[in-house]
Amino acid sequence: MASQIYSFINSVTSQALGHSSVAQSNTEDFVSLGDAVLSNVESTAAFYSALSTAIGRTYALYRSLPEQRSGIMRTPLEFGAILRTLEIDKIASVKANSSWDASASITETILNDTTDAICTYDSKRGTFEVDTKVIYDIQLREAFSDEQSMAAFIDMVFADMYNAMEVAIRDLENTTIATGIALASGYALTSKCCINLLHEYNAAYSASDTSETCLLDPKFLRFAAAQIKKHKKYMEDPNELYNPAGAQRWTPSEECEVQVLEEFASNCATYLESDTFHNEMVKLPTYRERSFWQGIGDGSLAQRAKVMIQRGASGSEVSCTVNGVIAYLFDREAIAVMVDYIRTKSDYKPRYEHTEYYHKCDWASLVRSTQQMIVFTIDDYYPLTVPAADVTGWASAYVNYYTKDESTGAYSGATSTYSATTQYYKKS
Repeated sequence: MASQIYSFINSVTSQALGHSSVAQSNTEDFVSLGDAVLSNVESTAAFYSALSTAIGRTYALYRSLPEQRSGIMRTPLEFGAILRTLEIDKIASVKANSSWDASASITETILNDTTDAICTYDSKRGTFEVDTKVIYDIQLREAFSDEQSMAAFIDMVFADMYNAMEVAIRDLENTTIATGIALASGYALTSKCCINLLHEYNAAYSASDTSETCLLDPKFLRFAAAQIKKHKKYMEDPNELYNPAGAQRWTPSEECEVQVLEEFASNCATYLESDTFHNEMVKLPTYRERSFWQGIGDGSLAQRAKVMIQRGASGSEVSCTVNGVIAYLFDREAIAVMVDYIRTKSDYKPRYEHTEYYHKCDWASLVRSTQQMIVFTIDDYYPLTVPAADVTGWASAYVNYYTKDESTGAYSGATSTYSATTQYYKKS
């Protein structure tokens, strides 16, 4: 660190004052430099200007808060290549050909290509900026008492900005993945993009597990792990089931991203790896663990496993809340995030005796409904097809049905007034 500091100071000094380089072995020279710089307003202004330029130019990496990525980050070159994509909706069908039969008459016809093509253009881009940091002259004055203070000064300028940028990038990834989860879950009744493992387990084994108890049940964990593993295999074969757009797609094993909630993964390890029944048949495929999908909330499992996304133009937004998400499988081409041109700008204000620093970057993200994705949940309620019951018997039947508040994810008993446009649920 010391050599970097001296190199840094030498560079700034040569730009600001033309002062002789500081010898690494002589700390007194370093302190004397500070005295020279701060001896008058002109020197301070010149040094600040050069310091701002050098700091902005030599930015290289984040500090303190380590990078934590979710497998969806792309380089600018990769992201640029997938912004506009031409895809085929359905695989071409096969039909009989009698060209080998010499006795068959030959009729020549002119055919039109009926291939269904899908062209997607993803142009959502933006810039986000970290809160402006202000360093006052008095702080610079204090920074030059010794080498350690200078190091602390540089860290003080940037550490908080780096951490804020890292948090912002993580939030961008989390929100993009949460958007994919919400998109897939919105097609629970028309595709296999959202699978309620708790409901399927209770129905298959006449069990009565709940979202609060199932992750402590080794039998359920074994069932859930096996379902996730086999559906990853299902996604390798061409199908129309596992993408919201209903396009014919397949995902090679190495292109399938598997992300699971940490509590689910930990319980699988705790309850299954010590179980003699546990073997490769029910072992989770290679995965990334997540402590939450969108946010930690109050820290409870219910909050960590919840996704709350709102989409649509202002005034016509549509909310979607997904409860109990424990795993998410998606094609690598389905979700992507790109962060580019990270830079630091600065502006010295001599009248106010401070320097302002601006840390910002460009970003872009996308979620494709034409690519495969599957959400696995442990929600206590499951959706019913509409109409949920015979309208004529609704007066007595409605007590067994529930409606969902998509803005909060909370369920409440259905009212005695039936609606053909309302999505009804039943408790597992």
